[in-house]
Amino acid sequence: MAAETQVLVDNEKKYIAKFFSDASESDVKKVDISTLSWAKHTITLSGAASPNFKIGEVLSVGAEKYLVTGFTAGASTVEVVGWDNTNKKATAIDASSSNGDAVSGGVSGSNTRTYSSIAEQDFNVLVTKIMWICNGLQVGIEWDGSGSEAYIAELSGNGSWSMPGNEWPGIGINASGDSGNVLGDIQFSTTGHGSGDSYTIIMELKKQSGYDIPAYEQNNILGYPVDYLLGNFT
Repeated sequence: MAAETQVLVDNEKKYIAKFFSDASESDVKKVDISTLSWAKHTITLSGAASPNFKIGEVLSVGAEKYLVTGFTAGASTVEVVGWDNTNKKATAIDASSSNGDAVSGGVSGSNTRTYSSIAEQDFNVLVTKIMWICNGLQVGIEWDGSGSEAYIAELSGNGSWSMPGNEWPGIGINASGDSGNVLGDIQFSTTGHGSGDSYTIIMELKKQSGYDIPAYEQNNILGYPVDYLLGNFT
């Protein structure tokens, strides 16, 4: 038996993935919204940053890389997203940096402060499209929440569903509780699974808040030139 996820699109505006499984599943997490590309996180430093970070530069913290998306002069926090520096693209955040790691920017250079911690920001997404083929079983799709979970859809047979317009903007998160940072994650459960049964589901999410490209215009007040090209850290 196998289960797999194929990511088709993952940018600052939307996420589209194909999910396949021929296994029995119960509350299996398929989407962790904090790990989608351009998911903003806040790094806390040991004190006020000096020098200022540049919006759009890559930070090296221990063995990890982050892209600066927001910063206020003299602050002890900096807003970042995960960054694949080899391929120059946003990626899932890697929160494995350790307290006391040195912080160095691709433009700003070595900082006088060290890394203390990283935290998720608030993320909000809408489910806007689903296409499915369920062979011999049903699939329940839910928003996760540490307080309560909430159904997005119960799928059987074949079909498609779309909410592309303003009058029908999409299905929002209506679960509750974010202990463990689970609120809004998406999980699947199957019912009636038997030998040879499977599902294929394609789902589109619209990223509402908590995801964005760098605010380059803020570089004016940080003492750096404004340029709007990713890679301006070299």
